[in-house]
Amino acid sequence: MKNGSYFIPRDQIKPFMNPGAMNNEEGLYICWETDPECARRVLPPMLDLLDPAHPLAMVYVVNIREPTFAPWYMEGGIALFCRYGQMGGVYFLNLQLSGPGAPMGLSSGREFSGLPKKICERIVVERNGNWAHALIESKGRRIFSIEAEIGAYNDPVMGHVFANAVPGRQDRGSCMLFQYEAGQAPGGHVAFPKMRLVNYDSVTDYQSWEPALITSLEMEPSLDNPWAEIKVVKPLGAAYSVNSNWVAGVTPLAEYEGDEADNLISYLFSGRWDRSTLTTSHTQRYGQF
Repeated sequence: MKNGSYFIPRDQIKPFMNPGAMNNEEGLYICWETDPECARRVLPPMLDLLDPAHPLAMVYVVNIREPTFAPWYMEGGIALFCRYGQMGGVYFLNLQLSGPGAPMGLSSGREFSGLPKKICERIVVERNGNWAHALIESKGRRIFSIEAEIGAYNDPVMGHVFANAVPGRQDRGSCMLFQYEAGQAPGGHVAFPKMRLVNYDSVTDYQSWEPALITSLEMEPSLDNPWAEIKVVKPLGAAYSVNSNWVAGVTPLAEYEGDEADNLISYLFSGRWDRSTLTTSHTQRYGQF
């Protein structure tokens, strides 16, 4: 086997993330109305819900079959529809990844864009005729599970939310994300003195989009991955889609410093780290004492 090197000539690195694309991804897209009080609590204060009285949550669970930066991998994400000023988009609370390309998908997404990604044990997306289901399992918890029947949405509102998801059509969307700098506070604990709100500008080419009825949707409570916090008040529907998605650019929207920046970590922590990083009183140990 040929050995690599920790030095690679610069011209050989030019293809790196050029482009960063998720080609021929396939799976389920799900939407529901969630609890207004909860949605406002978990959304950073500089962002507003698109509809504060009837906030919408979205989940996608897909098999990313041909990424340009990794082997194939599975990915699922949970988001709230929001806006920054007049710019509408989504705010991701967390994304889960599994499969051979998951480590590269996680590192590229977190380092380049600030996406709140974690590795999980198992993601499944499956379709048989007009029935589809998907699940995400992390740290022994089934944090998301759905069954859907292809054919029609639960509610006509779903058609308006995803009006641009049309086969043969290209859609462009915004995702609000936070990039941060870590430092050390005078007391010695880790601090976050600078935060930057960015627009993750993505383009999607839709090869297919088939409306589906949510017949079952369950989320098991989890300390580390609390997807169940975004409760289902009213299911709007799902869709089974094959599409390709790529990053058009990541541009800064606003910058925050001092306590304002540091306090934002309360909204970002659970999407990126587990509770094990907060305690030394673990009940399970390995190796010598």
